[in-house]
Amino acid sequence: MKLTHLRLSQFRNFAMQEVSLRPRLNFFLGANGQGKTNLLEAVFMLSRGESFRSGQHEHFLKDQASRARVAAIVDSEVGRSQLVLDFADGRTSASYDGKRTGFSTLSAQIPVVLFSPESLASIKEGPDQRRELIDSVLATRSERDSKLLREFAKILRSRNVLLKQIAKGDTRKSTRDSLDSLTTVFLLLATQVTETRLRVLEKLEPEWKKSAAQIFVPESATKSLVDKQANSITAVEIEPADVHFRYEISGHDAMGWNADQIFDAFSKRLEQLSSRELQLGASLVGPHKHDLRFFFGPNDSRFYCSQGQQRALILAFKIAQISVHHTTLGRYPILLLDDVMSELDAAKRSRLMEYLEETTAQVLITATDLIWSREFREERNAVFAVQNGNVTVATQGAIRAVGQGDFSKSPADPLEDAAT
Repeated sequence: MKLTHLRLSQFRNFAMQEVSLRPRLNFFLGANGQGKTNLLEAVFMLSRGESFRSGQHEHFLKDQASRARVAAIVDSEVGRSQLVLDFADGRTSASYDGKRTGFSTLSAQIPVVLFSPESLASIKEGPDQRRELIDSVLATRSERDSKLLREFAKILRSRNVLLKQIAKGDTRKSTRDSLDSLTTVFLLLATQVTETRLRVLEKLEPEWKKSAAQIFVPESATKSLVDKQANSITAVEIEPADVHFRYEISGHDAMGWNADQIFDAFSKRLEQLSSRELQLGASLVGPHKHDLRFFFGPNDSRFYCSQGQQRALILAFKIAQISVHHTTLGRYPILLLDDVMSELDAAKRSRLMEYLEETTAQVLITATDLIWSREFREERNAVFAVQNGNVTVATQGAIRAVGQGDFSKSPADPLEDAAT
C-alpha cells in the first residue's frame, strides 16, 4: 500500500497544495514553523480521524476559512482508492471512494505508524501517553480493533455524563437505572479492550526485545554480513535484550491475564470505588486508567534509564509494531517520522536509517536538513523543500546541497484528476 498523491486545501498554513509522493522515502525539509509537521498531521488524520497534536477544530482551518479538505490517492493490492477528510461547521467527516465512512474503516485502509518527539518521550510522560502507544497498535491492526476502541470511548463518555448528573444532585431513579444498564455494557467493553491490549503486547514483546538488542548492542557487534551474490544483507545473530512490559491494572501486573481474570478484577474494583465515582462524577475503573511500564532488566525505565535509553526503548517499540503489522497483515503501514532525527544520537540515528533502508514501507520524514550518507535512488525517493506553506521538489543536484542553504527547486507534482 502506497500513498501516491496528497492534496491540502485551506488546511493549517496550506492554502492549496498538491504533492506527488514516491513509494519509499519522502523527505520534507525546511526551517521550523514552515508546515512540515502539518503535512504529516494531514496523513495521520486521514488514518485516525484525529490529530496527534492538541488543538481545536478551528485550528485546522487556514486564516479562519469556512472549510478545509485533505484528500489522498492510495494504491494497494486491491486497486486505487480516494480518501477525503472534510472540516466544516465544527465537524470532521470522511469519505472513501466518494462514500461517507467511519474512521475505523480509514484506519484499516491507510494504517500509519508515527514517530515523533512526543512519542519518543512517552516513558517519562504520564500513563496517557503510554496507553496511546498500545492503542495506536490496535487502531492500525484491524478495523475491528479500531471500532472497539471507539465504542469504548463512546460508552465511557456516556457513563461519565450520567455520573456527573448524579454528582450534581440528580436523584431520579431513571438516571440510576440508566447508569446500571450502561455499566454492564461498559464492563464487557472494558474487558475486551484490556484483553486485546494484552494479547497484542504478548505478540509485540519478542519483536521489541529483538529491536532493542539491535539498538543497544555495541557498535562492533552490529556489523552486517553482505552476500554479494544474493545482493542481500544478513544481520549477525544477537541475543534479545533484557527488557519486558508490565501492564498495570490497579497496581497489579496483568500480563498473562485472561478475560475472566480481567472481568473479575474490574467488577471487584468497581464495587470498591462505586461510591467514589458517584461523588466525583467520573469512571475510575477501566482501561483508561491502566498503565504500560517498560522495564530494562529489573528496573522500571521511567526511573532508572537515561533519556537516551528511554527514547531507544520507544524506538524499538515502534519498529516492533511495524514488524508485527507486516507479519500479521502481509503489508507495511505508512511510517511518519516527525523531526525524530534531532532527538536521537548518531548511533541510534544510523540504526534507524539502516532499518528504513531494509524495509519496503513508504516513509514520510520531516527534518531541518538531510542526514543521509548512502546512495539516494531518486526514482523511488524524493526530497521536498517546505517554506511558508509551499512544497517544492528538490532536484538531484539540490539533494547533495541539502542542509547548506542551496536548494534548487521545482514545483511539486500535481495531484491526479481522481482526487478532485
